[in-house]
Amino acid sequence: MKDLTIVHSADIDNSGDAAAKKCTDFKKYDVVVPYKNNTGTTTEKFDMYARPLWDWAVDLIKDPSLSRCFVWDSVGCFDTMASPLYDSGMRPWTADALWEIQSKLPDNPDAKPCPFILYADKSKLSSFGTQKAYPIIARLAQRGQVVGELPVVQDDTAVSGKTRYVNFKNATGIWTLCGDGKERWLFPVILILAADYEEASVMTLIRGSGGNHPCPVCLIHRDEQSDLTIIADLRTAQGSSSAEAGENLLKGLGLRKVENAFWNVANSDAHHATSFERLHSNHSGLGGDHLIGQVKAHLENLEGRAAAKVDKHFNSFPRWRNLNHFQSVTNISFNDGSKHEDIAKMMVYASHDVLTDKAGFLLLQCLRSYLEVDLYVGLELHTAETIAAGRRHLQKFDRLMKEYQNTCVDTPFGEKNWNFPKMHLQQHAFDDIVRKGASRNFGAKIDESMHAATRAAYLRQTFLKFDSAGFLRSLHRTLVAKYIHDDDFEQQAPSDIEPVGNVVVGSRKTPTSFADLENVMKEDTAFTRFRLRFAEFLNIFLPAFGYTLPQGKRVALQPTQEIIPFQFLKVFFQSLETWIEDADYLRCSPSFHNSERYDAALVKTVDGHIFARLVYVFHPQDRRQNPPICAGISSRCRDRLHSIVRGAFIVPDFSRKGDYLVVDIIDADMFLRLRGLYPTHISEL
Repeated sequence: MKDLTIVHSADIDNSGDAAAKKCTDFKKYDVVVPYKNNTGTTTEKFDMYARPLWDWAVDLIKDPSLSRCFVWDSVGCFDTMASPLYDSGMRPWTADALWEIQSKLPDNPDAKPCPFILYADKSKLSSFGTQKAYPIIARLAQRGQVVGELPVVQDDTAVSGKTRYVNFKNATGIWTLCGDGKERWLFPVILILAADYEEASVMTLIRGSGGNHPCPVCLIHRDEQSDLTIIADLRTAQGSSSAEAGENLLKGLGLRKVENAFWNVANSDAHHATSFERLHSNHSGLGGDHLIGQVKAHLENLEGRAAAKVDKHFNSFPRWRNLNHFQSVTNISFNDGSKHEDIAKMMVYASHDVLTDKAGFLLLQCLRSYLEVDLYVGLELHTAETIAAGRRHLQKFDRLMKEYQNTCVDTPFGEKNWNFPKMHLQQHAFDDIVRKGASRNFGAKIDESMHAATRAAYLRQTFLKFDSAGFLRSLHRTLVAKYIHDDDFEQQAPSDIEPVGNVVVGSRKTPTSFADLENVMKEDTAFTRFRLRFAEFLNIFLPAFGYTLPQGKRVALQPTQEIIPFQFLKVFFQSLETWIEDADYLRCSPSFHNSERYDAALVKTVDGHIFARLVYVFHPQDRRQNPPICAGISSRCRDRLHSIVRGAFIVPDFSRKGDYLVVDIIDADMFLRLRGLYPTHISEL
């Protein structure tokens, strides 16, 4: 190891430049784009920076520490009933597309596909969006990195050169020594293109939403996009590239007369690689923009303070982990897909007692149906049964939308045109899952998170003066620094975390006496006579589960005796979605744990019957297949901390005071659990 001495700031630059050679750096390319203006055809020259995509891939392929991340063969996964499984965890090799590609390679045991996932989307670098960048992100072997930066062009006709950075011809494959020491014959393929509709239109070189056939995947007519029962012919790269036709004929097919660089990549088809992008198409598009926008239009049409009432309901919802909390939504616009997603999840619960007319109620039914479809699309583990169920829910959504539109004829709400691409694109979602695995594989959430690095480079390294070369230089140095510094360390658990069976409690507070606790919590009726009720619970609970009462006498707690409150509860459970262990985080106020002997939770019951079904508290020693369900902690209930399976998010039923509704669509596991309890009410069509 060489000594490193830094005296001046130039030394830092010099050492950074030297270290930069450890990874494939960006190169500058001149891109010449022809376009038509008022005076005829001219050209525009742009500077484009990109890492040579194959060189970047070889860096990863040859890295021994990453060899375990590469899976070179397609894998067929099946459940115990021989039904195919379409897995997530960034494992697209369990789906059909890569299997089909590998079957086309030379009959050589070392011939392997090397699949790329490409993503492109504009990123706002400044707070007001006046400065933008256009990063291109590639993913390979569960690793993602910015591999290019496109020029931001205002004129739409000048973006036809966007895809030139992937113009590499590898029809014959490349023999490469991999990180595990084995030499393989690798064939680069473009497996997945993850992008919003606008970027997908550019990647496939269709004419966009204004074309006669605006879908980048199929030839659906623009006037039929709202009919989800129509199955149009699929586009193919062969059909696009072999069209020896003039501009008018191509225009009729919704294509631009521009050579697509993806045609040069063997075993790749940009139309087939283009994937349903859940974040932009659903959360920021169909759901967040159109359906929620229509709900707001209905609220504005009502007399009184309907919108204010809905805002008040949103503000009254309890807080829940990974769920945005809103004080108001009807007069605020968000540019955030996750916020759109959460608003859609909560809108039905916030407005079902406000939109009570036929059209409004039908719209809420459409919104609820959309959420069910989106939930099925977002499952991280799919079987043939879940895909079939998702397709049925999509057809239910189609029926409800048609009924809603028919109801709105001759009303102001009937003017809404539902023939737009993001309405139609969901029709391809389940086909993409079958071909490419769970939607997380081709979603943009992972890639969107990388925008944070681009914004940080702009804010901290460029002095707010955007320059592509300096901007990408900063990104590359960050990559090299991460490469040099192995930051894969095991995180230490907080010191106040204590395991109790399948439960972990945390946010430990100082010991407090029963008297002090009851005084501090006197406004909360759950703590009325808490000491006496807790003692009564222990006297019933301990003998019932085979524990001996202390010294053979009934427990009598004194006001000065202390307990230790915890305000954090983490419950581990087997997820019905992924079939693996998951965790649920609950905020408790408070839960209790005595480190010497007894663990207990104070549970506020909403309603005995409903609460039992929502919280799933089972007798821990009951060995029967269907153990009885308890209703909470009281003289009639025997419960311990590790009896809790998971928590449920409940909200007030504003139409019936004192009643509560379970938000089953808060996550897939809760949806599937309640689907099993109430199949005819929740999930059957």
